[in-house]
Amino acid sequence: MIEGVKMVEEALRDDLGVETVFAAPSLTQHHGKGVLKLADSRGLDVVWISERLMDTISESKTPQPVMAIVRLGQHSEEALLAHPSGLIIIAHQLQDPGNLGTIIRTAEAVGASGLVVTHNTVDPYNPKAIRASMGSILRLPVISLNDITAFIGKCKTKGYQTLATVLTGERTHFDIDLKKPSVVILGQEGGGLPQDILTDIDLHVRIPMANTIDSLNVATAAAVILYETMRQRMPGQAH
Repeated sequence: MIEGVKMVEEALRDDLGVETVFAAPSLTQHHGKGVLKLADSRGLDVVWISERLMDTISESKTPQPVMAIVRLGQHSEEALLAHPSGLIIIAHQLQDPGNLGTIIRTAEAVGASGLVVTHNTVDPYNPKAIRASMGSILRLPVISLNDITAFIGKCKTKGYQTLATVLTGERTHFDIDLKKPSVVILGQEGGGLPQDILTDIDLHVRIPMANTIDSLNVATAAAVILYETMRQRMPGQAH
């Protein structure tokens, strides 16, 4: 279920598998005519419900008068590994849906092939994660897996380097070659990655910070690494 004029309009415009649109009467005064036109162009009937019912079923504190049910896409590990971007993100046991949604948004922005979420990670289709992704979750391939060690091994056999940010890393993200096919592994807020997983990772990378700060929010750390990857891969850039 997705909510809001912008997100529903985007899903309809990009033909992202919308199955049903629900609207309250005030949609016609809420810059929502575009949604209605797009739904009509897709041959979708709009189910009209009361403002009170919309408020009841919405996850938002101040809901907009439109929602939609979207069919989830099916994606595979093999498709991510074969994607020409050569950039995969793994979220391992993240707990904050806002962080996960923000990472999904950033991953799409840098052109990553997709996001892998491991067992005990917050549901990427949690309403807060969906809102934080601002619709990116409808486009970026997201897959779930139980065995992160096996997937890391599979990535290595396909020529990917694996990296994670750690406070004690000897090299910074400016010092490594991110033009190579790369897998960025993100650990749980606060706890980070367990030692058995860190042992399997090729590169332990440190993000430089002032002495008064000892860590970054995981979504911020992801953005720092992913945008350095994008910068290095721009024509004429060196690592």
